[in-house]
Amino acid sequence: MAFDDQGVLFLSQAREGKVIALVDLDKNGKADERVGIVTGHRAPHGLAFAKINEDYYLYIAEETRVIRLKRVKKPFSYGKPETIIDSIPGGGHYTRTIKIKENKLYLSVGSSCNVCIERNPLRAAISRFNLDGSGGEIFADGLRNSVGIEFSPYSGELWGVNNGRDMLGDHHPEEELNIIQQGKHYGWPYCYESQVFDKNFGRSFDCLKTEMPAYTFTAHMAPLGLAFYQKEALPKSYGNSLFVSFHGSWNRSIPAGYNVVRLKLDSMGNIVSHEDFITGWLNKNGSPDGRPVDLELSPEGELYLSDDFLGVVYKISGNKK
Repeated sequence: MAFDDQGVLFLSQAREGKVIALVDLDKNGKADERVGIVTGHRAPHGLAFAKINEDYYLYIAEETRVIRLKRVKKPFSYGKPETIIDSIPGGGHYTRTIKIKENKLYLSVGSSCNVCIERNPLRAAISRFNLDGSGGEIFADGLRNSVGIEFSPYSGELWGVNNGRDMLGDHHPEEELNIIQQGKHYGWPYCYESQVFDKNFGRSFDCLKTEMPAYTFTAHMAPLGLAFYQKEALPKSYGNSLFVSFHGSWNRSIPAGYNVVRLKLDSMGNIVSHEDFITGWLNKNGSPDGRPVDLELSPEGELYLSDDFLGVVYKISGNKK
């Protein structure tokens, strides 16, 4: 999900090959209209907007390419797609996440496998490009599948959640939150958690050369989205937070995840602790009633949460007491 400069929420529907705009004219938290932006595309996922000179663009990350569409007329008239990044490898983890900061586009591409050595350097890595797709470089690697990435409003650094490998039992590897820095390696496929060597994979590697996670969570919860929150529409007690959405486990005897967690931050943006923020999607028999995906902060400071099990988007708000 992403908000445009008109405060309208755009939503990708990867399986349907669509991107739509959810128009809420009266701001009551219910979409008045669904406007089709693109259709018939291959797994559109990541969305971002950028103003370049006097032009305004919607960027869409599909499975094998990144395209952009120039807005030709407000509110939702866009021109033909222009491919700016091509030949992204397909298969395996197929979602592609993008973020834009300071005229640079950051692209997250997951691995092709559970654990292996990738042939294509774009895999299991975050790369960086100019806004026209030129100047591509690997920003950081060793990230098996960092679907959720976001820039910290405190430090300006890129933070990202990462989905660890499967088939190491119920408790390992723990899911990670990383502060992603240029030129750093975050372990996969050789190491996991706090520089633990993956004996199961068994390829020689010095784990001391890898970065330790900033925070870890219960294994196999599948973190997919994150959003920083400082202050706006939620109660004051939620100021200085990072919210993380967990899609839920499959490679675990006792299911975990299916929730949204709040990380409490101090005034400098450092992690203090974490607590459950929203629960209730996981039944006692282990079946889910929902699977959280992405979190996005609106211009008004309200949280929006998508759920691809129920096919809904929630608006999360509250009084400021």
